[in-house]
This record gives sequence, structure tokens and C-alpha cells, in this order.
Amino acid sequence: MRTELTCREDEVLHLVISGLSNDEIADRLEISRRTVEAHLRTLFRKTGATRRAQLAALYRDQAAAATGPSTTAPLGADPAPAEQQRQELADCERQLQVYAAAVRGLIDRQFPLFEERVDVTVVVGEQDGQDTVVERRWTRPRPYLVYRILAPIVTSSGTAFDLDELALACQVDGQDTHVDAYPVRDANGRPLVMILFQPGLQGETEWVLRYRSPKLWNPLRTSGRDTLTWATATLDQRHPPATSALTVHVVFPAAWTDVQLIEQSNLGVIHTERLPTGQAQLTWQHETPDAGSYHWVLRGRPGT
Repeated sequence: MRTELTCREDEVLHLVISGLSNDEIADRLEISRRTVEAHLRTLFRKTGATRRAQLAALYRDQAAAATGPSTTAPLGADPAPAEQQRQELADCERQLQVYAAAVRGLIDRQFPLFEERVDVTVVVGEQDGQDTVVERRWTRPRPYLVYRILAPIVTSSGTAFDLDELALACQVDGQDTHVDAYPVRDANGRPLVMILFQPGLQGETEWVLRYRSPKLWNPLRTSGRDTLTWATATLDQRHPPATSALTVHVVFPAAWTDVQLIEQSNLGVIHTERLPTGQAQLTWQHETPDAGSYHWVLRGRPGT
């Protein structure tokens, strides 16, 4: 099992075996509880365990098999090399810091290299597992672009999920360009999507990214209200907006009533239409998006 785990997963595993809670692990590793939960989900998936006790038992069994029939140190032997373990953890931490810096650098470097129009369709499912997002973009490189890194629209509730659940699909329209989409996480455990174009983009290119968003609209389904945030560059506004036009469609189930979409700063215009499927589609548009981020309130009541 050790060979299958990342450094951080190995750290979390050792702390679980030591009996620490998720909050205690988060404090010890200086990460969020949500990130700890994400690592635990990955550990469960990789090992087949379903409970923390079972995870610890599996680890102990494999450790015993690796060391032979007896793991008891002979009388007078040196204790476990604690200093070596601390060094390994420190090395893992440095590797994670290098990784986080590299991802941040890639995000920063991409924004001077393009401008794009964006059309986003968010579909509210009747139940969890049916929430989907389609992001269509018309990207104009300045002068050449080989990658994009995006923050997908995901739940803000702090509920962890496996990145594979996004079920990413990406394609370029009208050009012989191969595109790959890879889900990754930033230093805080938030999901990102890395898009790689081969060959790189040299002229305006239309492309689309589709994905599922686990638990995205669970609060909307239970309380009748939720929020959606979209950044035109980065949420901390380190860069000017790279989006020249922005359209957001929110599609509600056909049986829902009292559906609303409100931009909190009263930016853009909104119109409503009924699709042939019976679903209500609320469309918000802003032709000159100069804000660093937009915040919408969604309201609606599931049909009975």
C-alpha cells in the first residue's frame, strides 16, 4: 500500500492510525478539514477500506507481512528511527510546497496570454448527482497558448468528493486540435482543471468543457436558496479580467416554481425562457465584464 500513496496521503494515514480526529489532523498538517476528508476518501478508495479502524488494520497487516512473522525488535535494539520519519515528512512538505508554487506560477502566467468570451450553462438536477456544467469558450491567444487552468464550479459547502466524480470531457470545435483535461487540487485542496492543447492555439478557438459537479445544488434543493460565484481572472484579483464577454445560463427542472437568478451588484441583464423540455432557463449577460468576480443568488422550489 505504501507504494500507492502520495507523501501527504502517507502523513494522513499515520495520523489516522495514531487516533487523531480530522480536525486534529488538519491542525497538525496545517491544512483544511475539507482537505483531510478528501485525502481520507482517496485512502478508502485505494485500499478498499470503509472505516478508519479498517484502514488502520489493513496498514498494520501489510506492515507485519513486510517485516516477517515477528515485528518485535530484539532486546537492546535501537528504537524506530523517528528522526528519519521526521525527515521524510519534511521532504514531503517541501515537495508539496514546490508543487503549489508551480501551479500558482502557471495560473499567473496564463492570463497575459489570452482573452476570451465565455458562455456557461449550469443545470440544476432533480437530485444529487444530476448537477452538470458546460463551459463554452472562444479563446483568442496573445499570441500563442498551450494550456489553460480553470477553477470548476463546485459546491462551497466544504463537502469533499473524489476528483474522478467530475467526469471531465473537453473538445475543440472546428479545428484539428487535440485537447486533454486533467483534474488536480491546489495547495488548499480546491479542485482545478488543467487543459492542454496540442498543438497550441494561434487564432481564436472555440472549445467546450463539460463536467458533473457533485452536491453542487444540494442547498438549493433543500432550502430553496443558494449562491453562485464566478471570477473573470482569479478570486484574489491578482490579474485584470481576461474575459471580454460573459453569459451564464441556469436551467431549473421543469416542475420547479418561483425560480429566480439575481446578480448581487445589479450588473448585467437577465431574461427567462421556457425550453422545449419544459425546463426554465434564466440567462444573465454582461457584454463588458469589468468586475473581478460576480455573485448570483439562485432561488426556486422543487415541484411536489
